[in-house]
Amino acid sequence: MGIRSAYLLLFLLCFGVLSGCTEYGTKAIESVTENEFKATYESYNKTVTKKIPSIPDTVLAIQVQELQFKKGKVTIKVTDPNGKEVFKQEFEPGTYQDGYAVHFDQKGDYEMTFTFEHVEDGKHLITWETD
Repeated sequence: MGIRSAYLLLFLLCFGVLSGCTEYGTKAIESVTENEFKATYESYNKTVTKKIPSIPDTVLAIQVQELQFKKGKVTIKVTDPNGKEVFKQEFEPGTYQDGYAVHFDQKGDYEMTFTFEHVEDGKHLITWETD
């Protein structure tokens, strides 16, 4: 009886640790650089945040060169140095190519967040730059 209890306890401990995992990617190949985020995946649940330093009157150009997925939701969000949301674009399953311009009116670090919520059978190539 003691060995069964030990196995049960070990299983519950491992299950408890793994249940807290919120980010995953299966058959995923990913590359994140200073100005580019590229990946292909079978399934993907991840959030990536990039800090972008700014001076007033800067424009952030976001280019969704390729975004394609069959299930889930993708969100691109930009917040100013005070944490206020200044841009948000959500994508439902489909294929996208588009560009967006975000005006930075404050000095400091803006944050750009890419959120992939349980996305399946997808790929993306997103680039950005400031002027």
